[in-house]
Amino acid sequence: MQPFDLRVATGADAPAIAELANQYTYQHLSAAERQGGFLTGSFSGPALQAMLASAPGQVAYHSTELAGFVINSRLAPDRYPPLVQEIGALLPTLQYRQRAVADYRYFFYGPVLVKQAYRGHGLLRQLFEASQREVAGRFDLGIAFIAEENVASLRVHTQKLGLELVGNLTFQGTAYAILVFPVSS
Repeated sequence: MQPFDLRVATGADAPAIAELANQYTYQHLSAAERQGGFLTGSFSGPALQAMLASAPGQVAYHSTELAGFVINSRLAPDRYPPLVQEIGALLPTLQYRQRAVADYRYFFYGPVLVKQAYRGHGLLRQLFEASQREVAGRFDLGIAFIAEENVASLRVHTQKLGLELVGNLTFQGTAYAILVFPVSS
């Protein structure tokens, strides 16, 4: 497979990101398809544009097709959906390396996605590492949340990318793992 074209995501990418992301949400996948991972929520172009304006994310194209993305954000708390607001409210009580998570210069990592056809080629690692380079110096810590049912994503993020579990939250009947990672300089 020819290499991917990775670059910083811009607001112009938001409609394509929203279209791809919404194909992989929990409610749009069968139980069998969810075994490969899924996204929580639904995504709009304007919401993604705001997220992209707040912290640099990454996109990967294969030829002209969007193959994957990493969205990072650091919005005002009231600009996030209720789930993220609730996670934000927990951050002062969660610890990472003997400090409250809220005491770090942090951003939210996610949503992230690699299109099914492009999985297994190391693209998520490439996106993750490129994303880290872009946020270095601005942030100390990335925070992710993954539905505990999303075993594939939890496995990739903890075993391959090294994210560490710092807490759990149940929101509207769904259990989530709260994970963090230090930003490499």
